[in-house]
Amino acid sequence: MTKIHALIFLLFCAMIPAKLMSQTFDAGAITSVAVSKDLGRYSSVKAEEELRFNQNITSFNRSKTTLGLNYSLYRDILMAEVDYNFIYLNGIDNYEFRHRCSVGLSTQTDIDRFNLGFKSRVQTTWRDENRGSYNFNPKYVWRNKIELNYDIFGSPLKPYISEELFCPLNGAKGFYLNGLRTTAGLKYRLTKHNSVEVQLMYDQEIQQANPQGIIYACAGWTYKL
Repeated sequence: MTKIHALIFLLFCAMIPAKLMSQTFDAGAITSVAVSKDLGRYSSVKAEEELRFNQNITSFNRSKTTLGLNYSLYRDILMAEVDYNFIYLNGIDNYEFRHRCSVGLSTQTDIDRFNLGFKSRVQTTWRDENRGSYNFNPKYVWRNKIELNYDIFGSPLKPYISEELFCPLNGAKGFYLNGLRTTAGLKYRLTKHNSVEVQLMYDQEIQQANPQGIIYACAGWTYKL
């Protein structure tokens, strides 16, 4: 194992103990199906349907339908993206429909067999005032994610790890960091058009009263037209 391999492994392991100190803990599952298509050389579109379960995978939590557009601003180095999400949220006492839009920029660079990527985006979520009382609606969140992929020579497998930070932009506390998401995953290219992906994802609330931590087992399938 090279020094960079060992450093990445130790950094990822160091994230785990701090996250397991959440006051409440849950387990869930996420499944998704996506279809994507290139629109010429510089842009692509994607449609995705996601189902999420919580309470130890015994309760349906929400569905999310996504329509997205990616555009290359500078080769494959700098990308812009716009996403729209239609969310059906299954609450304890009632259900709620939400609308979410996000705009972001992403960049990536290759380091030997590693690919290091960074994505920054701002998302806006409109919540149903008939289903709940919200002091701030819509809700604005700034998200930043760093991801490291590893290319196994001659293999359709691509492992990766990532860390994402969530910062509300409007709220009672103003701007602050209130959530972390750590992910370890594996992408597998079945054919030229088909790929599957599995993940372990850990979401942790921080700097909040009664913070919650939840670990998700995730599986997704993508078809490229």
